[in-house]
Amino acid sequence: MGFFDKIRAWFTRFMSGRYGVDQMNHELVIAALVLTVLGTLTGLGLVTIIGDVFLITALVRMFSKDRYRRAAENQAYLQKTYKLRQGMTERMNRFRNRKKFRYFSCPKCKAKLRVPRGVGNVTITCKGCGHKFDKKA
Repeated sequence: MGFFDKIRAWFTRFMSGRYGVDQMNHELVIAALVLTVLGTLTGLGLVTIIGDVFLITALVRMFSKDRYRRAAENQAYLQKTYKLRQGMTERMNRFRNRKKFRYFSCPKCKAKLRVPRGVGNVTITCKGCGHKFDKKA
């Protein structure tokens, strides 16, 4: 058994029964990194300290043995940030598909509709309310 195998086995035993990483920890670490870099670049020590607090919070949560409380915290966090995460996913998908599709909103019910690019003038029928309107795709 090599040196790195021994370290891996020790770490596996150490993490046994501990909570580990979840979505909240992941985003706490990213926020800590952003705040630390921002605080360092701007010279604002308070921003760096807040980043350090986020990082320490993420580490405490990761090494915690109270798995049920950490899971409940993560679930509450996911529920509170659901609309924000859903909006970000939608924006990323729109950006990824920007060369294939044009996106429109129905003037009547505000539903989001997608039309293939390059088909010229098209009459769009909303699937939600049945309203028809003309757009250039």
